[in-house]
Parts: sequence; C-alpha cells; structure tokens
Amino acid sequence: MQVSVHNRSDLYARADPGLIAEGIHLAELVKVDTFANAFGERVGLVFRLDDSTELMQSAAPGSPRGKLADLLRGLGGSDGTLATARALVGRRCRVAVRHGTNKIGKVYAEVVQTYA
Repeated sequence: MQVSVHNRSDLYARADPGLIAEGIHLAELVKVDTFANAFGERVGLVFRLDDSTELMQSAAPGSPRGKLADLLRGLGGSDGTLATARALVGRRCRVAVRHGTNKIGKVYAEVVQTYA
C-alpha cells in the first residue's frame, strides 16, 4: 500500500494574495489594446475594478460567437468587433472573475463574463 503525505498548509493553502478574488466585481472598461502572442492576434480588454486594481482579459477578434463577442455583448455591445470594443471604453459593468491554472501550474484570474 502506498501512502501519500502532504503538508497540511499545502492542502489548505489560500490563493496567491495578489490574485483578484473569484466572484462578481463592479468594474469599468478602461482600455482596449491589440497585440499578438503565441495564440495569434488578440484584443485585450482592460477592466478597472472598484478597488482600483486592473485586470486584462484577452480574446481573439473576428468570431461572432467567440469570447470577445460574448464579453462585449455583456457590456451592451452588438457584436465582437474592435470598433465596438473601443466604443464601449468608459462603460461601467460587473465582471465575473474565475481562477484558472496554466500548463505549468500557475494560478491566474480571468474575466469569464460581463454584465451591463
């Protein structure tokens, strides 16, 4: 029989104190950036939360059913275009934040939904 021993502090460790807590937060869309990374062309939506922290969520442009379109529709936009994203800068909203883990095990916060 194999026994696995874990340090209790590892089992009940809290998320990184620098991470934004999961849940619904009041926010404002303050900036829209375009950039390219390993996944190709991206649009970054920068949200400023009520505690003044900023969180960027990136998504691929162009798909009417993609993540960018979903986030922009939640802000009151009609589609997922870059022009719509830029027109929504300054819009107050609520954002749903969730924690995810990347391939190397690093935990990060992401915006999964927006609500006007």
